[in-house]
Amino acid sequence: MNNSTDEGTLLGGSGSNASLVGMVVAISFLAVAIFSGNLLVIVSVAVNRRLQNKTSVFITSLAVGDLLISLAVVPLIVLSNVVAPMMEYSRGIRYCHAAISVTISLMFNSVSNLSAISLDRYLAIETPLHYRAFTTKRRVSAIVAFVWVFSTTVGFIPYMGWRKVRRPEPGGLFCQVPFNLDKNYIIAICIAATIPGFFMLVAYYKILQTAKDHSSRIACAMNNIMQNYSRRSKATIDFLKEAKAAKMVVLVLGSFLICWTPLFCIMIFDVIKENYINSFVYAGAVMFATVNSAFNPAIYAAMNSEFRNTFKSILQCKRPTRIVVPH
Repeated sequence: MNNSTDEGTLLGGSGSNASLVGMVVAISFLAVAIFSGNLLVIVSVAVNRRLQNKTSVFITSLAVGDLLISLAVVPLIVLSNVVAPMMEYSRGIRYCHAAISVTISLMFNSVSNLSAISLDRYLAIETPLHYRAFTTKRRVSAIVAFVWVFSTTVGFIPYMGWRKVRRPEPGGLFCQVPFNLDKNYIIAICIAATIPGFFMLVAYYKILQTAKDHSSRIACAMNNIMQNYSRRSKATIDFLKEAKAAKMVVLVLGSFLICWTPLFCIMIFDVIKENYINSFVYAGAVMFATVNSAFNPAIYAAMNSEFRNTFKSILQCKRPTRIVVPH
C-alpha cells in the first residue's frame, strides 16, 4: 500500500487538508476549554464541603464524563483522521472505531447523568418529604455506577460485532460514522437517547408547573420571613433553594439539547438518505456537540453563587469563603 497516495486520496487534496487542519486547531482549543472548566468543577466540589450534596454527586459525574471528552474523544478524533490514514488500513481503522465508541459512550454518559439529575430535582421539588429518604448515599452511588456501566456498554457494542465497515470514499475524512456503524445501531442509539430526553422535558415541565402553582404561597411566606422565623418559612426557603437549583439544571439540559440535537438529526437523515451528508459536516456536528461540555461549568458559575465563589477562590489560590446572598 502506498501510504502517501492513499492519504491524498482519502483526504481529498489541499482543500480537504486545509479543512482538516482547521478542524484539528478548533477542536484542540475546545479540548483545553472543556478540560479547564470541568476540572474546576471537580476540584470545587472536592474542596468546598457546602457543595458536597447529593445533586453535586451527579454534577461531578457529569463533569468527569465531560473531562474525559477532552482527554479521550478529542485526541482519538485527531488520531483517527490524521495519523490513521498513514497506517495500514486494518490498523488505522481501529483508531476510528475507538474514537466512535468512546464518543458514543460519553454521549450516553451525559444523557444518563442528566436524566439522574432530572430525577433528583423532580423528587426534591415534587416530593420534598420523601426526597431525603429516597436519595440515600447507597442509592445515589448505585445510580452513578449504573450510568457509567450502561453508557460504556452501549458505546462499545460495535466492538462486539454490531457494525458494518466500509472503506471511506475519496474527498472525505478517514474516520466516518456511516462507514463504520450498522444503520440499525445508529437508529437504536438515537431512539435510546431520545427516550431519556423526553423524560427530562416532562420532569422539568412538572417542576416548572409546581413552581408556578406555589408562587403566591412563596410570596406570602417571604413576607412572613421578614417578620418571624417559623417552620413554614424554613420550608419555603428550602423550596426556593431547590427551585433555584432546578433552574440551573434546566439551563444545563437546554444546553445539551441545543448542542446535541443537530448531530442526532444528521445521523437520522444520513440513515434515510445514504451518504448524503458530507463527512466534514458530520465532524462539525460532533464538535458542536462537544461544545456542550464547555458550557456546563459556565452555567454553574452563572447560576450558583457557591460555585462562582469557589471558582474565584481556586483561580486566586485562596481558601473558599462563603458568600451569603438573598434567596
